[in-house]
Amino acid sequence: MKAALAVALLVAGGACEADDAQWYLQVDNDVPFATDRWYTSGVRIARTHRSSENRRIEWGLVQEIYTPNLNAFQPDDRPYAARLFVSGALHDYAPGMHRTLEATLGVRGPSALGRQAQEFIHRFVPAPSEDWSRQLPDHVDFQAIGSQTQSLPFCPRDVCAAHFGGAIGTTQTFGHVGFEVRAGDARVETPILRFAATPPIASAPGWSAFAGASARLVARNALLEGNADGGARDVELNHGVFRIAAGVAWAGSWGAVTFALAQDSREFETQRGMQRYGTLTLHLAPF
Repeated sequence: MKAALAVALLVAGGACEADDAQWYLQVDNDVPFATDRWYTSGVRIARTHRSSENRRIEWGLVQEIYTPNLNAFQPDDRPYAARLFVSGALHDYAPGMHRTLEATLGVRGPSALGRQAQEFIHRFVPAPSEDWSRQLPDHVDFQAIGSQTQSLPFCPRDVCAAHFGGAIGTTQTFGHVGFEVRAGDARVETPILRFAATPPIASAPGWSAFAGASARLVARNALLEGNADGGARDVELNHGVFRIAAGVAWAGSWGAVTFALAQDSREFETQRGMQRYGTLTLHLAPF
């Protein structure tokens, strides 16, 4: 609880200064695929403001929840885990480019309140019972993240883009590279191929869509340093993970809403299936 309070105070403090304030809510969940497994939930509440013509500063509060496959028991599954952290990011924009430098600080483990959040949601949405008694213990959660989205010279502007970057910290260390194609009147970015905080700010009113893929090379994932089966050895990390994703967005004078679906290849050796989830973001324009 102390960690949660500290995070909330940091976000509030960073949000006190600034003009052109914009808020967005991002919700990740595997409910579009009728599952309750692996990466099961994520919520980000963030505020951005313009610090110069081409830069925005963001502060956010994030909780992520990871569970074994609750739909059907499987041996040697990932452990229960949760993260709760504050995020601070710089977003630099230029024609055909969006660069993000982000730092996060918080806790992973029981103090991240994953069990309490899941139990609250399951009061309204029926789901299999869960046993959080063997979740990963409390640990400081720090990440430094860099990500860049760049238009490509062989494509018309806003038709295709490359993503690349990486993260290093106490929880995950990885690098990634990806590619997407776009269609529609407006370009609205999502975090699903950027692996970093991404305000869904539209380039113009109207609709848009995207489809893409990425690959990441994972050096460490502390969220997999355990096992849902008591006494069993840690699950074995897959160092290469691939993602395909697609989504749609609608933007107006009020802001933008986006919806995207992602499928990841297996993150650990004994994972019985692909990881699938959806992400929904709602962005509110200045007010």
